[in-house]
Amino acid sequence: MPPGPRTEFPVEVDVKEPSGVTRGQNAVHVMPMDWSTASSVVAALLDRIDPSRAETQLIVLTSDGEGATTASNAIVSLVGDRDISVLPATASPRASRLLRSAPAHVVSGAPADLVSLLQSSALKPQGVRAVLFAWLDPILGTPDAASLENLLSELPKEGARVVLAGELNAAYETLIERYARRARRAVETPAEPGASLSVEYVTTTPAARVEMLRRVLDVMDFPRAEIFARSQALRDEALRVGRALGYAKHAVALADPAAEAGTDPLILLELPTTKEEIRALAGTKGRKLYALVPPSQLGSLRALTSGGTLSPLTLLEATERARGKDAAVRGAIRETLSSGDLHRELLTLEPLLAEFDGIEIAAATLRMLEQQRPSRPAAATTPSAPMQKLFVNVGERDGARAQEIIALITSEAGIPGSQVGRIEVRDTHSIVEVAEAAAQLVVGKLTGAALRGRKVQARMDQPRDARAPRGERSPRPFDKSDRGARRGPPQGGARRNDRERPNRDRNDRPGRPRGPRHET
Repeated sequence: MPPGPRTEFPVEVDVKEPSGVTRGQNAVHVMPMDWSTASSVVAALLDRIDPSRAETQLIVLTSDGEGATTASNAIVSLVGDRDISVLPATASPRASRLLRSAPAHVVSGAPADLVSLLQSSALKPQGVRAVLFAWLDPILGTPDAASLENLLSELPKEGARVVLAGELNAAYETLIERYARRARRAVETPAEPGASLSVEYVTTTPAARVEMLRRVLDVMDFPRAEIFARSQALRDEALRVGRALGYAKHAVALADPAAEAGTDPLILLELPTTKEEIRALAGTKGRKLYALVPPSQLGSLRALTSGGTLSPLTLLEATERARGKDAAVRGAIRETLSSGDLHRELLTLEPLLAEFDGIEIAAATLRMLEQQRPSRPAAATTPSAPMQKLFVNVGERDGARAQEIIALITSEAGIPGSQVGRIEVRDTHSIVEVAEAAAQLVVGKLTGAALRGRKVQARMDQPRDARAPRGERSPRPFDKSDRGARRGPPQGGARRNDRERPNRDRNDRPGRPRGPRHET
């Protein structure tokens, strides 16, 4: 039988199956973890599905149920008006019922969920002609990766194995050789040396990208900004958000990789496909780059920056500051409940329990406290309030700023900014003053948090004179009386004390008579 026609998909052409799928067409694609980037690969697989055959023909492997739903949404948009059914296996009972009533042409899900469907005979493997790994990186990073071997052993061996991966390493290569043997590679050409980029990022979900864009534009207050997105729907939404925030017509514009890059901040709603594309968007004028990415795409973003710096962007809005203040109030109430004797207060409020619920009484008491608070000086805001210095292991080398440290403290520890004092951002660390009463809380909450891509470690800072000596005993001053008990000078040089004080000991010694000098 002559070989079938070449397709757009880079595959090895062997024997043509009746369904239109060619055996032995394993392939590996290294690309960002973005379904819009992988649309051409997925579309080629969808073109080989025969809608007239009521059986599952394409399996899409994801890391979890959320990934299965995202994959299903992306595939439905590519299917269009074709009679191809798609089913995300997010819950085994629902997926099992739907598969038994009408098998879906495309089924997406995590390996463990798909194995469960196979074991219950709801998913029939006989018609499967292709398996898509989307993406290999997160799939192997989950506990469900152990089910991968069981799943692939049940699927037809002649089916195509198409692997999408954000990056490749030795461990991935071993698994690819096992699951997608002799796979054709479509790997991006390595970037030129010195082409690294620095990007600040905010993690979000694909469904919440537009709302996160609104937050970024609102909090960062850019006079002008450019937005990058490939899909027309996202491009339209980005322009709508700019207009809704009161930006002028061209203040929030769409970025074009083919045009010369400007200096306005660039916000990536979707990741560029290649390193060349992101470098064209960044330009050579040092523009700031911001990316709104799902956590699963951070590896792809790091690969696109060619080893550049990734830093999390802290967005602290008024509502978050209010939540931090509320958390501080709850902490103070909790401390009072656990340590104070409230017998008199309970007797005072007990008659109200006949008319109101206890939480209502507490809310009214808190309102009275808030109304009286402006007229009373708060102890934490007075200059005489005791403060404690903290040592934090991020500094200027990490790109940390005092405002970001304050935002991190108020958001993580839930204390108001009035309890944060002076902040000294030094080269490799920072010294932060906080209210002494909240110091332990701040240390516990900051330790383990992330700032500028670095894991934060915080501890109480001690004055230099209060630090314990490194050794068991402190060095004693030089004493000539015990010179004889000490060891001689080290080989190759004089003793340190002798070098620092030349001839001093020699001049202190009494003169010694010398005999006549004999000459030979």
